[in-house]
Amino acid sequence: MMTERGETPVSDSAPERFTIARALGVLRGHKRLATVVFLAVLAGATTFVISLPDVYSSTATVLVEHPGTAEGAGKSLIAVELETRLQTIGQEVLSKTRLLALVDQFDLYPDLKERGAVDAALERLRQEVQVRLTKADASRKTTVAFSISFRSRHPGTAAHVANALAAFYIEENAKSRERQGSAARLARLSQELAQMQEVYTARYPDVIQLKAEIAALGQEGAKPSLAVGEEFRILDPATPARSPAAPQRIGFLALGIGLAIGAAAAAVTLVELFEPSFHLQEELQAFTTVPVLASIPYINTGRDQQRHWQSVARIAVGLAIVVFVSYHLANGNDQLAWLLSRSAAR
Repeated sequence: MMTERGETPVSDSAPERFTIARALGVLRGHKRLATVVFLAVLAGATTFVISLPDVYSSTATVLVEHPGTAEGAGKSLIAVELETRLQTIGQEVLSKTRLLALVDQFDLYPDLKERGAVDAALERLRQEVQVRLTKADASRKTTVAFSISFRSRHPGTAAHVANALAAFYIEENAKSRERQGSAARLARLSQELAQMQEVYTARYPDVIQLKAEIAALGQEGAKPSLAVGEEFRILDPATPARSPAAPQRIGFLALGIGLAIGAAAAAVTLVELFEPSFHLQEELQAFTTVPVLASIPYINTGRDQQRHWQSVARIAVGLAIVVFVSYHLANGNDQLAWLLSRSAAR
């Protein structure tokens, strides 16, 4: 005899051929389990996605110019050389002193500063700065510009920090050219002095003048000499973004629905695998030679009603815990919002 719930246990010899009717029967037999698992996963995923903060990204583009080059291919620089130069300059730009100034100026990561985690704030700032080369000619692998991006919960802050970093790169490049130019000039004057001293005495006017120029060049406050090299200037300043770059909530919600359906199906499949039951009359008839005379519906008693509400209460508490945990994992976690969005875009 078969009940409406289909809870009659079946032996290993029961048919296991998959059909749509059997799948619907299994689902009806475990509809409470499937509903609970589906709601739990969906509630957690939805809360998680909604609680993720908006992350905005702004980018400043810096043009690299080389004096004396014409338009076209002659103006482009070798990407590898520029990348090496940017890495060298970046070590100074992203130094602790520079980054501390940025953190204080724009009041970045106040929660970390309140806890005294200054090093964590600096590391967080380094992670959220991206410097990328811009290819002008893909076939020749040349570069004429690079971009500096910064992400933040506030669009204005993202733009201000990106522009400040671009200004740092321009300033540091100018200092580097000054140091290179002064060093090259000093080397040239020293070579000329050595050649003159082979011919003239120390009292010769040109020798005295060269010594004076060398001494003045080594003093602080001397007029710097720029080396012939690349000049950096801002091509496109960063502006506040109108829409967040992360998270991709629509995609994550769709993913959450898919995970909820998959989790419900997996739970029902596992239960059916370890505790198989008859769900269709045809299955019972195929299992036994005894004819099925009638189907008795499930009779709901008062005790069953009490157990039902106790089960509902436990399910509600479980859902509340899932929502609570999901909220605290996602709330304010802009790094996770950005990481998940970047992973989904790949």
